Amino acid sequence: MNPPHAITLELVEVALRAAFGTGWRIRSQSPLVLGQDLDPEPDFAVMAGTPRGSGGHPTTADLVVEAADSSLDFDTNEKRLLYARAGIPEYWVVDINGRRLLVYRNPQAGDYAAHLALGSADIISPLAAPAASVRVSDLLV
Repeated sequence: MNPPHAITLELVEVALRAAFGTGWRIRSQSPLVLGQDLDPEPDFAVMAGTPRGSGGHPTTADLVVEAADSSLDFDTNEKRLLYARAGIPEYWVVDINGRRLLVYRNPQAGDYAAHLALGSADIISPLAAPAASVRVSDLLV
């Protein structure tokens, strides 16, 4: 992992923890069991609850986030479709080299109906935390 990717992961984690606060789990690079042939280990999966008493890997998430430099094509194609088919309501890809945030929402018929590309000056509110605001610039190195 190159330094920009590692730093991006740190920045995303700080932003997610600030946006979601208590009552939310933010799992980093851990399995997400989607009941398909592949159980991905996304950079971040956010879901309501606490880790105590969970008893196993989660089977869904409210938000999945990937940081992508060399994996951008895979993350925006194969992984996007995997998460959409699993019904993950919102999927973000931090495009490290393009300095943007790609947002996918509203899974329907195996893909996301809404696709957004946000630049460093933009702000987004996660669907599961609509009162929160995340500045795209806070996610970028």
